[in-house]
Amino acid sequence: MKFDTDRIVSLSAMVVGVGSLIVVLYQTHLMRQAQRASVLPYVMIALHSNVDGVTIVVSNNGVGPALIKDVRVEKSGKTSEGDAYDYYTALYPDSGRLSVDRMMPGRLVPAGASTKVLEVSGDGPTRAAFLARLLHTFELAEVPRSWYAGVGATEPGKAIILITYESVFGERWRVRSDRAAPERIQ
Repeated sequence: MKFDTDRIVSLSAMVVGVGSLIVVLYQTHLMRQAQRASVLPYVMIALHSNVDGVTIVVSNNGVGPALIKDVRVEKSGKTSEGDAYDYYTALYPDSGRLSVDRMMPGRLVPAGASTKVLEVSGDGPTRAAFLARLLHTFELAEVPRSWYAGVGATEPGKAIILITYESVFGERWRVRSDRAAPERIQ
């Protein structure tokens, strides 16, 4: 086989073309990853307790909206459909006046937004009693162990709030009240 100038130029052009194709495909892959990361929701479940009251809060600390797909409460292997409010009021029908902003499938939690899932406003005995009931009822990862010990709620097997949500790209995540970070499930 003879290599003349035309063959060398043709082979060089093919190599450059294939190399360019590889670079374009890699850049496209990186751009898709950047797009997904730029709209990543990061949902967390926390307990806020201060002089204004006690609240279980679901917040989206990510950079994209979170579409709620499923909300459940699980205890000892048994799952209850519905949010923390449904579960709590079924256990304590005498709950009195609770503030609630329902967490249900189809709800959109914008980036940077928080939702008060269960709340009692005010200070004093009502607040303290509600905090004790919450700590006896739910396992919450962000709550210091000393708070549980302070109200005698150190027994295992508390209920766990589970929220499944999606990003705008359809990536599914699940946040559990007993864990600080959400986990990807798809």
